[in-house]
Amino acid sequence: MKTVPYHGNPGNACALACYTMVGQYLLPKEHITFEKFGEMADWRKGYVVWAFSIWEWMMEQGVHIDEYDIVDANLWRDGIEGVRKALPAKEFAFYKDNSFDLDKTLEKLPAVLDHPNFKSTKCKVTWKMITEAVQQPGICEVTLNGCKLHRVKGFSVHRVVIIDITDDEVIFHDPTLATEGAYKHESIKHFRSALDGLSGPELTHYYL
Repeated sequence: MKTVPYHGNPGNACALACYTMVGQYLLPKEHITFEKFGEMADWRKGYVVWAFSIWEWMMEQGVHIDEYDIVDANLWRDGIEGVRKALPAKEFAFYKDNSFDLDKTLEKLPAVLDHPNFKSTKCKVTWKMITEAVQQPGICEVTLNGCKLHRVKGFSVHRVVIIDITDDEVIFHDPTLATEGAYKHESIKHFRSALDGLSGPELTHYYL
């Protein structure tokens, strides 16, 4: 099983915590910190973190990023209206309400989409795709319905780092406010129900 550093989530920053864990795992000599990536992404506490600046930097260090999503990322080149067209209403509202300056953030997207180390595939992510990606070199993240994962009412787009998938459970880093999110174990059935809580989960595979 992979040994991956864990970082908690100080509030609405599960993505930043995941990018930090992925970066520390793949690029240990770069001395990556949560704060360094937060500054790179212009993160404001209480708001969601967008990956574009961090992904561009990671790819410049030699990381390859393959992203699979039901959303057509190229629509996002058109700014907020493109995002509105690309996402289901509930998910668009979540991102719009929880982003500090979505217009400014989206200006950084073309540098990622056009990078030679980036590949975006528009598709419905399946469980088979996730299990196959986890078996490859590197490390994977997925998005899911965080409320469903944590067995509470409501809706949230949450991101976790998958460590391993066995015959009957998923082992993953779940960035939460507490440390019990490290090497968390959930049944495949429950984990998949949280994935199904989104119209289409995103799968991101990072590798060197």
